[in-house]
Amino acid sequence: MLLMIALSFPFLAVNEPSGARTAVVEGWIPEDLMPAVKRVLVEHGYDRIYTTGTPRNCSHTFRLHDTLDIEMPEPVQGGLVLNACGASGAGFKVIADTTVILEHKVAGVCIDHRAEIRTPARRIRITPTFDGIAKPEWELLFTLFVKFEGRNINALQRSVVMHKAEGTTDPGLPTYADVAAHALIKAGVPRDGVTSLPSYVVGESRTVSNARRFADDAKSHNINQVDVISLGVHARRSRLAYREACGDAVTVGIVSVDDPELKRGRWWLSLIGWYKVVKELIGVPATYLIDETKR
Repeated sequence: MLLMIALSFPFLAVNEPSGARTAVVEGWIPEDLMPAVKRVLVEHGYDRIYTTGTPRNCSHTFRLHDTLDIEMPEPVQGGLVLNACGASGAGFKVIADTTVILEHKVAGVCIDHRAEIRTPARRIRITPTFDGIAKPEWELLFTLFVKFEGRNINALQRSVVMHKAEGTTDPGLPTYADVAAHALIKAGVPRDGVTSLPSYVVGESRTVSNARRFADDAKSHNINQVDVISLGVHARRSRLAYREACGDAVTVGIVSVDDPELKRGRWWLSLIGWYKVVKELIGVPATYLIDETKR
C-alpha cells in the first residue's frame, strides 16, 4: 500500500495539455505562485484566460482613514459579526448606511464583535479608529471575517471596494476567482485577456462548484477546448471535475504547476507531502482510478 502511494505522485500531478487556446486557472492557487502560473500561460500561448473560485473570508488590513465599502444587493437587517484585531490604541466603526451600529477597540488577538442592523441598510462600511496620531504607513486594523446572519458577507454582497486614505481604491476581491485575476494582472497578464468567474454555490466540493460555473460559461460562449491550470497533485481531480461538468462538448486538458511543498522525488520526506498525496488519492473516485489503469 505504501509503495502504491509513493508511486502515485506522477499519476496525480498529471500534465496533459490539450492544445487549447483557452485556460482556466484555479483561484485557490496561492498568490505568490501566480508568476509561475503566468509563465505557464505564456509558454502554452493561451489568449483567453478564466479564473474560478468561491467566496473568501472578508479579511482586510486597514491603515487610518481606509474604508471598506460593502454594497448589498438589497437593503438588509439582522445580525452582523466582525472578527477583528489590531494595534494598541486602534479600533473600528461599522456604519450601516449612515448609522454607526458598532464601535469598539481591538486587541492583539482577533475576537468576534456583534451588532444588529435594525433599520434596513444597503451599504455597510468599516473604517479604523486610533487614539493618538498614526503615521500613514501604520497598519492599524485587521479583519479576519465579517458575517451577516451567520453567512460570509462576501457570499452575499453585490460589490466590495476598499477606499484608501490617499484617495485611491482597491478591489475588495470577494472571491478567490477575483484574487487570482488580480494577481495574474499584477504579474503582467493583459487585463483584457482575463475573466473572473466566481462561484457562489458550493455543493459537494469547491472544485466541482467551480467546474460547473465554467461549464455554464463554456456553453454560452461555444468553448469546445480548454486546459485547466491546477497545482501539484490536485491536478487529476481537477481535470476529472471539469470533464464531468463540461461533458463531451468540451475537451479538457490539464497543466500542473509545481507545488513548492511537494518536491518531485522528495515529497515523501515530509508529513505535508504524505497528507496532500493521500488526500488526493482519497478524493479521486475508485471507479475512475480503475478506468485509468485500464487505459
